[in-house]
Amino acid sequence: MVSKQVRAVSAAAGAVAAVLAGVAAAAAPGQAPHRPVPGDQAVGYFSYAPWPAAGETVRFFSDRPLPEDVGTPVSGLPGWAQGQLAGRGPSAARTGTPGGYKLRRGNRSTDYVYKSADVYAIEANCGPGGCRPVQQVRVAIKEYVRGRTSKNWEITFYGSRWSGPSRFHLDYTYDCGVNINRAPDKTCSTWRRDGAQGHGSGVAVDKQKIVKNFGRTAVVTKFPMVKLLVTFADGSGAIGDDGTAGEKFRGWDVCVTNTTTKLCHGTGDGS
Repeated sequence: MVSKQVRAVSAAAGAVAAVLAGVAAAAAPGQAPHRPVPGDQAVGYFSYAPWPAAGETVRFFSDRPLPEDVGTPVSGLPGWAQGQLAGRGPSAARTGTPGGYKLRRGNRSTDYVYKSADVYAIEANCGPGGCRPVQQVRVAIKEYVRGRTSKNWEITFYGSRWSGPSRFHLDYTYDCGVNINRAPDKTCSTWRRDGAQGHGSGVAVDKQKIVKNFGRTAVVTKFPMVKLLVTFADGSGAIGDDGTAGEKFRGWDVCVTNTTTKLCHGTGDGS
């Protein structure tokens, strides 16, 4: 009984296969089989081109702007921007600085002045021709230590149009950090109560300055932490490399003694 059923099923399967083959031949007489175009990637029986759908938008920060006259391949975007397009969730940046703040390169021009490198908040539209900028805003910070026995530093915010619409909005958050040797850094307020001004926030404009007290303790190394949040003309915001809104800037280390206050010769970078 079993062998007869198997033969019956086998015969039926052969008939179905023959019918399907006939239908395929009738539907596309003389048509050559599909051959993936260069750049396609095979997935099972299908293939796809590794480009985002037309009109897909990504918002991120980068150390360089996107060119306006040519599309940038997705592979040319920072990893966290590629992750947005691929639908991957954010991954928190691992740093030795509280909250993931990083030194954004830049230059210590004197014992009292440090300016970060420029960073670009970018909104880009990505499609088969690559990614082209919709709007780009250039941001940076400058740190000025007043010297002698002063326990204040002055932070200047920079934010200006690079390309696209001229309208954008800039906000900031501020905190104070303590560089602890061979241990994770702390915020000034969690380290000890010595008069340091802690977390603050507000609206920022280009070349705006804030002055903050970083505490009266001597023989210690401290640094400012600033996050700049950029809102584009369409109301959307740029995402930082830790997957949250805004770019986090770590300032240069400040060496504090009983008689002098100035930028240290070297600095931690948040790594």
